[in-house]
Amino acid sequence: MQPKSRIDYTVLTLRVLFGLWFAYIGGTKLFGTGPVAFSRQVAEFEILHDPYNLVVAYGVAWTELLCGLCLLSGFWARGAVRWLVGLTLLFLFVNGQAMARGLDPDCGCFGKALTMPLGPKMGLLVGQLGVLVFLIVSERLSRRRVFRGSRLSLPG
Repeated sequence: MQPKSRIDYTVLTLRVLFGLWFAYIGGTKLFGTGPVAFSRQVAEFEILHDPYNLVVAYGVAWTELLCGLCLLSGFWARGAVRWLVGLTLLFLFVNGQAMARGLDPDCGCFGKALTMPLGPKMGLLVGQLGVLVFLIVSERLSRRRVFRGSRLSLPG
């Protein structure tokens, strides 16, 4: 579908920017620092035991990379945004419990692209969640706007 209004251009721009962002950080975790190094960062949160940290590291990195590519291509973009909302909520929970327990882990949430203390990182994650929710809501609103007044029914 071609963009028709300012909101469509905004959604397209945000989708491409977030697609680039998630493809970059997922690719960095997989091919830059490597899943083993990322699993060490996951272990610093002291939630999982050793063999599961690597499984989570692979799963998170591949999910970020694939969802980023889906956002860039537009293929399965709706599902990718929903997966990224789930990941962002997971990151908020994990970072929040680390703050509550007084831990100061090297998060690895954004790869080596962005290192910051947990407080500002939580703010960035909340902003990320807000943009992802905006993408979901705007998609639903635009679908209603495009299909307003049309009812499909079976003959008879």
